[in-house]
Amino acid sequence: MAHKKGGPFTLNPLTKRCSAMYNLRPLARSTLEQSTFDLLRCLAKIAFDLIHSSLDTRTQQMTLDAVKEEISTDLLAYHERDPSVRHKPISCLVSVYSTYFAIFSYRLSHQLIRHAGDDEGTTREAMHLSFAARSNTGIEIHPEALIGKRFVIDHGWGTVIGQTVEIGDDCYLLNNITLGGRDVADAHDGKRHPTIGDRVQICARAKVFGPIIVGDDCFIGPDVTLTEDLARGTTLLHGRGPVVTGTFREAERTPALAGLS
Repeated sequence: MAHKKGGPFTLNPLTKRCSAMYNLRPLARSTLEQSTFDLLRCLAKIAFDLIHSSLDTRTQQMTLDAVKEEISTDLLAYHERDPSVRHKPISCLVSVYSTYFAIFSYRLSHQLIRHAGDDEGTTREAMHLSFAARSNTGIEIHPEALIGKRFVIDHGWGTVIGQTVEIGDDCYLLNNITLGGRDVADAHDGKRHPTIGDRVQICARAKVFGPIIVGDDCFIGPDVTLTEDLARGTTLLHGRGPVVTGTFREAERTPALAGLS
């Protein structure tokens, strides 16, 4: 149904800025063309403009260059692993999918905060980037979290990744996931959030609390609450004990995602 002029439908600031990028060239399979890097530079400008950044253009470009490999491999992983965008142009993924923008903004903010030291201005810039991403995407990733390569968040709204979370390579998360601490107020300093291994998949509404370790190749089903270590290769479904299956099998994907057994 078309919306009348002046009606209730409005684009948020991120969508307005991204919409002009949609017609750029598509992705070359398994590689990123120069036009795609131009697109990513546009996205970085959007991110910094959203927070009215005080960083000069050179510093912004240096920050982007420092995370070039991470943002590129994140993009390729998303394009390869999510069937909803696999056959669409890269401009669609970058300009429309807010989940990629959340990860992209995390990469920038993490790079800034890593090198901020005692510079309060740079720390503020990093935190502002994180806040802008959360406000525009519904995904909260603390800039100090440590996230490996080829990271994908799908759907994403309501997902929270805490300050001392560590995530390995090739992980895939859905929406409304909490990787958090066990305390509410007055939590201690230091490690208080989970460590997630490589190639871990976490379904919607799952919650992982405390400084626990989730081993490589685990699958955490929907609505699971986890507060203890999970051994490598474990499939954990809601209402059931751990099921050790080795590396998660593709044949199990549909029933597991549906919360069935």
